[in-house]
Amino acid sequence: MAANQTLISVEKLTVGMYVDIQLGWAHHPFLFRKLKIKSAHEIQIMKDLGLKEVMLFPEKSDKESLEASKKIDDTSEFEEETNATSSDELWQQKQEALKKADNFRINRKKIALQYREKQKRVKNLTADLKTAPANAIRDAGEVVNDMLENFNEDSDVLINLVSLSSDDHSHHCHTLNVAVLSLTIGNALGLSKQELKLLGMGAILHDIGKVAIPAAIINKKGKKTTSEIKLLQTHTTAGARIAEAMPEVDQRVIHVIKHHHELLDGSGFPNGLKGDDISTICRIVAIANIYDNLCNNPDPAAALIPKSAMAILFKKYQNKLDIDLVQHFIKTFGVYPPGTVVKLNDESIALVISVDPSTILKPKVLLYNPDIPANQALLLNLAEHEKLEVVSVLKPNECPPRVYEYLGIQENMGFYLETIKKQSGS
Repeated sequence: MAANQTLISVEKLTVGMYVDIQLGWAHHPFLFRKLKIKSAHEIQIMKDLGLKEVMLFPEKSDKESLEASKKIDDTSEFEEETNATSSDELWQQKQEALKKADNFRINRKKIALQYREKQKRVKNLTADLKTAPANAIRDAGEVVNDMLENFNEDSDVLINLVSLSSDDHSHHCHTLNVAVLSLTIGNALGLSKQELKLLGMGAILHDIGKVAIPAAIINKKGKKTTSEIKLLQTHTTAGARIAEAMPEVDQRVIHVIKHHHELLDGSGFPNGLKGDDISTICRIVAIANIYDNLCNNPDPAAALIPKSAMAILFKKYQNKLDIDLVQHFIKTFGVYPPGTVVKLNDESIALVISVDPSTILKPKVLLYNPDIPANQALLLNLAEHEKLEVVSVLKPNECPPRVYEYLGIQENMGFYLETIKKQSGS
């Protein structure tokens, strides 16, 4: 037993103590077996469960509660509280939480299927660029229009995490991620439908020039040679040439294809453009492109957690990216973007799976709880739990492998949109 833990009689429990009741998930009505006692009624429920002792964590308990415990007489009467939540009501709340989690899990599977369907369409239109370019552009427009349907005045949009194994992840996933990220930023900026359409087309087509680059170079893991880097950089001009051969492609989209690697200080390629020479939609795609490359590096060992990627956008690219757009990006995707592993104030570990821009400090999370089978893991909307909050972000090496396996965290991540009806009054 750790030095900061000790067994305590349930007769000595007081409000404010942090305890572990040491019962399996199915054998108690609380959402968590580790909890800070909020009422005398919760103590009575623990007694009704037949508990004689629980594990006390003094360091996580209120000091006043520890002092009060010393004064308790084992024969003290339990005073009934008004407005106390009964054991039956707690069981009901727990079942409702499980039902919500099941529904949310079903919805996540649907979102993952939609993501993969769009990813296949991107893959097919990329293949058509060589043989049927007109069809490719038409299909790109349809994919963008499908995604734009998420953005309407009557709905809010959540950004969801889609876990991808290394086998699932591909260049086409990157293209789709960049489109989702770009459109979300553009929508937050209040761009018009026409501007969003151009932005989406630019994002979907931004890497079409890579069809002219040998796959071995594109897919190479580890450090590339100087000559390989120079060849890879030609995808911007190659893509522009492909698009210029198709009259139906708007010049503003071609600008994105050719210049999405340009930086405001002139240090980008292929033309070293500066400042106002780079369009707003091109700046947005540049941010989305860099962010996804940081999170989904071809070398998994070099991939960054989302919060670290956000920090790099803000610090390393201070004079290279449009900082106002970066701030919009951070505001939209939250302080804890999808894919972030966090620790809550009750010591729980959780994976952020979706973000509502209106409650960026209270994302939806998947909880790690070894008492519950992984396929029944509890999903919580922290916005519905006033006393639960994120206290820190965990790096991959700060979590045991079993936690990552339980949470279903793969090597790569995808981002997709979900439309939800706005709450009344919002």
